[in-house]
Amino acid sequence: MTKALIFGTGSVGCVYGYILSKAGVQVVTACRSNYEAVNEAGITIRSALFGNVHYRPTTVRNLVEAKSHGPFDYILVCSKAFPGVSTQIEIAVGAETSIVVAQNGIGIEEEYFQRYPNNTIISGVVWLPTVQVAPGVVVMGPNERIDLGTYPANAPASAKAKVDVLSKLWVAGGGNAPVYDDVQARRWLKLSVNFAFNPISALTRCDGSNFLLSSEVADDIIVKVMRQVGQIAAAEGYADITEESIQERMKFHRARTKTGGKDPSMLMDVKAGRPIEVDAILGNTLRIAQKHNIDVPLVEMLYGLATALNFSIVKDERWVPVLVG
Repeated sequence: MTKALIFGTGSVGCVYGYILSKAGVQVVTACRSNYEAVNEAGITIRSALFGNVHYRPTTVRNLVEAKSHGPFDYILVCSKAFPGVSTQIEIAVGAETSIVVAQNGIGIEEEYFQRYPNNTIISGVVWLPTVQVAPGVVVMGPNERIDLGTYPANAPASAKAKVDVLSKLWVAGGGNAPVYDDVQARRWLKLSVNFAFNPISALTRCDGSNFLLSSEVADDIIVKVMRQVGQIAAAEGYADITEESIQERMKFHRARTKTGGKDPSMLMDVKAGRPIEVDAILGNTLRIAQKHNIDVPLVEMLYGLATALNFSIVKDERWVPVLVG
């Protein structure tokens, strides 16, 4: 039987565990704050796609416990994309384990590739609007898709085969998992939306729809940010962020101004007082632009502002007291 470990059992991890369990995979979920609830009652998903469903994965508190349930064919990393996450899964990585990096951002697979050079690294671009409304209880909409491909794109045939196996398991579980020869094109496409809406929503405390409604310049700001991300992607060899693709995505978000929007993940994190994914989404993008000597002032500004916002949340040793009087 195929075995999979979900590292980061938030809303996305809960849904992915369900899909794999439906495919007959033995699923182990590493839980933190929701451990007690999931261990006692399992996971409930209220979904416009799957209906109201429930499953009970094997639940562990940490990866030391998880290791006893291995070896794992796949480890799905569904946690926030913070630097150093690759080291946290090391104890559970076996010789034949494929690591699926199912996180937001760009350039995030490299640390896994460097740390586990003999393992297959699979990049997973997540398209899944979902939220955990209570520990172990997830609400999701009618859409689910994960774009899959090896990292790097020129990985050997044996690695490509493992991606194909995962895709077939995904489909068997009722999911949607197309495979790409070079999935980075899809990652850049998603980044163009994430880079624009995530930091702006976090900084303004408006969801995407209400930001677009907030002023006559808001729509243009989002479009210009997406264009600058497209410039960076093109310099890397990915020309998919065209004016047509930008307007297609904006059509969706403009329609939401009439139906109501949803809080992007960064805004949810800020409201909860949690750190935000500055480096994975913003910092890596800016560094790639700098590598190519591309002038992207909006990208640079959003990185600087979001980094300062994150600084105000984490308040590391550099933080100085605010004087009164």
